[in-house]
Amino acid sequence: MESQKFKVKLVGIIFDPKTRRVLVGRNNGEENPSFLEGDLRPEEELDEELKRITKEKTGFIIHNLGAIYAENFLRNKEELKLYFLCEATEGKEKLGKNVKEIAWIKPSEVEKRLEIKFPTRLREFILGLE
Repeated sequence: MESQKFKVKLVGIIFDPKTRRVLVGRNNGEENPSFLEGDLRPEEELDEELKRITKEKTGFIIHNLGAIYAENFLRNKEELKLYFLCEATEGKEKLGKNVKEIAWIKPSEVEKRLEIKFPTRLREFILGLE
């Protein structure tokens, strides 16, 4: 039997409950901003990897509030995206390597800012944060 492998992307939706805003960023060389994401390495525990990715890209230490959505990335059947709601609990905003900008925006502005249409259930969850 042939071994099937796929890439797992961890997507952190960083939320500030005080301002009711979410964090988006843009990596160097990318046209549009996106949620913060990174690859899950096989040797890493999921929660620790999500925290490492966020700290490296933003300077923030997060608390993972849990998985909120999963999708098989349709353009590449070998990729699975796992979305997590996270809260920035400490740290100072600092652009990480390969990160051009980060910004806090209203949940209702996310699709327009990212120039993407989310699946209905994910859109409803994000809008519910506002």
